[in-house]
Amino acid sequence: MKIKWGETSVLPLFTERNYIMIKLETHCHSLGGSGCATADDNTLIEKYVSAGYGGIVITNHFSRDNYDYLKGDTHAEKVRFYYSLIDTLRERLKPYGVKVFCGAEIRIVPENGSVHGEEFMVYGITERDMTDSKPFFTYTQKELFRFAEKKGLFMYQTHPFRDGVLCGNPCFMHGAERFNGHFHHYNHNAKAEEFCDKYGLIGMSGTDFHNEEQPLTAGIYIPDGICTDQGLIEYIFNKDFKVYADALTYERELKRYKEGK
Repeated sequence: MKIKWGETSVLPLFTERNYIMIKLETHCHSLGGSGCATADDNTLIEKYVSAGYGGIVITNHFSRDNYDYLKGDTHAEKVRFYYSLIDTLRERLKPYGVKVFCGAEIRIVPENGSVHGEEFMVYGITERDMTDSKPFFTYTQKELFRFAEKKGLFMYQTHPFRDGVLCGNPCFMHGAERFNGHFHHYNHNAKAEEFCDKYGLIGMSGTDFHNEEQPLTAGIYIPDGICTDQGLIEYIFNKDFKVYADALTYERELKRYKEGK
């Protein structure tokens, strides 16, 4: 779906091919799981339920700088804590009918010591996968992609053209974030959309939620019957989903934020 920049592309809950389609947040950070996130579980639940989302992928950072932030002394303890946050949210959102899926945003820092490097979202990593592997932020992009291919996971680059972020090799990713709605950054979403189209990448859309003041600007639509990480991955690989991208709100809030700094 092409995003018309400067306009709002918003779809209501709808029926397609006899399925009820729900709005899914693809990029969400929570307090405790990401050091840069300030929204606690209560805030997260209130915002997403009120906004009518039917699903959330929890995508906390798994990066070198965030690794020390995770509770636990050993690698296994940190991984258990990481997944415990997802487990808790899943149980708390059940009464509202909101599904919770598992993701991880992995930052790969190049040898030159760049602070930002490249960030890749991976859906479907299990606790066993993460426990039995060396920390994923020590992988190269190619190694991470090979792992994703072997395990049947979905890997895409987040905000590939954000200021200060490196764009990865399109040969070693399944997709890229064509729309990132975090208004604290210049994401250059139009350039990211061109990148997806040029290399035939699956184009994702996510709010990149961290803080209470953020409007929920993005997501994709999936059938309500999808309840597992693997089911979500298979649906995304089919490339037959509609995008929710509130570009108008993103651009308005970005301008307001930059003027206030």
